[in-house]
Amino acid sequence: MAEFQTFVVPYDFSEHARAARQMACDLAKRFESSIHLLHVIQPPALAYLAYGGAGTTVSEPVAMLELHQVAESALREVAAEVERVCADVEAHVVESPSIPDAIRELAEKVGADLIVMGTHGRTGLAHAFLGSVAERTLRRAPCAVLTVRADDASHDERAAFADH
Repeated sequence: MAEFQTFVVPYDFSEHARAARQMACDLAKRFESSIHLLHVIQPPALAYLAYGGAGTTVSEPVAMLELHQVAESALREVAAEVERVCADVEAHVVESPSIPDAIRELAEKVGADLIVMGTHGRTGLAHAFLGSVAERTLRRAPCAVLTVRADDASHDERAAFADH
């Protein structure tokens, strides 16, 4: 059986990312592994769509700085919860135009054995137009990749994480 000691968990604060975090915690307990949470902030044009929507008028440098600070604070809270429940954890907030490349770079940097990531499971036109971060990560990853959909995780696992 493979020895999974270091996990990278891309975290966008979605239900799918929470399911991946839960799966990573379950595995980290079994393998006594460490977890690296990663949140990727994209350049302003993409970040405004993701965080501010159309019509966002905040100036670019301030907006990116604020986004970075908000993301770091929120990810630190998630990391503290993970550490209380299951594993040693480090939080990373990076800026990159490519989420899959940022995931790959961190996985290489920390010597990850496994990337555990949420996926929306889009198919058809949604997949064709939006692409799949999970699919592109799988193609570029230097290690194994486990994808988790929110509805794949059992209710009992999510409840167990919340109760700790």
